[in-house]
Amino acid sequence: MNVIPVISIQDKTIASFIFGQEINLSTFQLVTAFDQFINKNCKRYIIETVPSYHMVTVFFNRTISSDLLTKEILAMWEKYPVGNALNTTKQITIPVCYEEPFALDLDRVSKEINLSKEQIIEKHCEPLYTVFFIGFLPGFPYLGGLQKDLYIPRLEIPRKNVQKGSVGIGGQQTGIYPVDSPGGWNIIGKTPIDLFNVKRKHPFLLQAGNQLKFEKISKEQFDELEQQLSKDSEYVFELLKMN
Repeated sequence: MNVIPVISIQDKTIASFIFGQEINLSTFQLVTAFDQFINKNCKRYIIETVPSYHMVTVFFNRTISSDLLTKEILAMWEKYPVGNALNTTKQITIPVCYEEPFALDLDRVSKEINLSKEQIIEKHCEPLYTVFFIGFLPGFPYLGGLQKDLYIPRLEIPRKNVQKGSVGIGGQQTGIYPVDSPGGWNIIGKTPIDLFNVKRKHPFLLQAGNQLKFEKISKEQFDELEQQLSKDSEYVFELLKMN
């Protein structure tokens, strides 16, 4: 039997199905499965769904009734085979340079969390991360799996501009800026990979459910990759073995 979500009704036609409060892979697995389930089996009832870390908000095309929620939706959900709902067919390695001038906050982060820069880099590269969802900016991945030793608050005063490709940590997560943008994450490195490029056949590099690792590269390797990618935007898929 599947985990039964807590239901919160915000409006006569809007309800959230909540699977706890924690940000973790098992909760995200349930959220992803429920989103797939309701779009597949209850399409006649809904306008759209909006999944997040721990819940799915559903916009219905009719007034919500208790029978609709319990007898129709939850009764079917109890028997739905969750399995592996995540899109884990793509496991991607993202190269990151943790050197100057890219590691804007690495020295300060090192002092605040009492780890050497080398330890931070090692711990950042070790996990297999999961893309929980894309948001904030086009192609910005919110990644789950950051080690607890690297948890750190975001900046009190966000920067007015963070360069695209910047890799940051903030709270319980790590992420990559896909475009130049204001931002408050602690920047510890930069990747030459474009996560979002309108010139490509597939503009978005990542999607929710993908898994990735970070790999440390030198400044020289960064410059070489950046030059290669500037000549051919589609080369990124060959480089990351995503073809």
